[in-house]
Amino acid sequence: MLASLRSELNHIHASAIEHLRQTHQQESAAAKAQLEEVLDSNRTQERELLGRISELQDEVSRRKSQVVQLDRQIHTLNENISSLTKELETKGKEVLKIRSEANQQIRAHEQELMKRHERELSEMNAAHSRETQNMLSDFNKAQEVLKDKISALQILREGTEEKFRNRESRPEDLQVIAELKDMVSERETLVKKLVDDKKFYQLELVNRETNFNKVFNASPNVGVINPLIKQKKKVEKSAASRFSSSSNVRALLAAGTGVAPLPNSPLHHLELNANKPLALPTPPTEAKKLR
Repeated sequence: MLASLRSELNHIHASAIEHLRQTHQQESAAAKAQLEEVLDSNRTQERELLGRISELQDEVSRRKSQVVQLDRQIHTLNENISSLTKELETKGKEVLKIRSEANQQIRAHEQELMKRHERELSEMNAAHSRETQNMLSDFNKAQEVLKDKISALQILREGTEEKFRNRESRPEDLQVIAELKDMVSERETLVKKLVDDKKFYQLELVNRETNFNKVFNASPNVGVINPLIKQKKKVEKSAASRFSSSSNVRALLAAGTGVAPLPNSPLHHLELNANKPLALPTPPTEAKKLR
């Protein structure tokens, strides 16, 4: 058993060692390939860097030559600047001198212009005063002319007003006046008729009220009618009612109504006629319209 186990373990150990050796070889091959790739990339980068270094060295040499040239240009520019500053100083002095001379000329010109302006103002004031005097004289003349025109127009207006007041009437105006007079007369007759009808109805109202009071009494007593009452009492009542109605009519006439009831009129009869009501007055004719 131990020998078999030992041989089995040896076999397993040998297979494991073989497997590890193969994996190690594979890994070492992969590492070598990766290392070669890295070395190739490093060589290419090194070649690129060497080329870049050579380019930068060329650029540095070129820049140095440019710096030397710029130094020379700066030196020449400084010399030019110094010469230009000297020229500017001289030019500035000349400009100041010219400015002072120009200011003196401007002051002299201003004084001359002021004197000329004063002379022109005095001349313009004199001309303005003359023009104002001329305008005032013209205005006064125009005002007198306007006053004459106004007086002439007033006289003409008065004459035209007098002609207008004394003008003859036109036939159409006369016709309208006649129509208006006819209309006024019709209205007056209509108003007079209405007043008469009013007075008539007032008297008739008084007469009816008196008759009602006499027949039914002003304060009637509710009771039973006695059909056996004597005829004498009826005659006395009729006479009393006739006397009272005539006295009421006289009182209304004395009050100023001016209208008396007609004699033997059925409206003033003592006995009420329920079958024949009071006749209405005839409607008035309509007035003519204005044309």
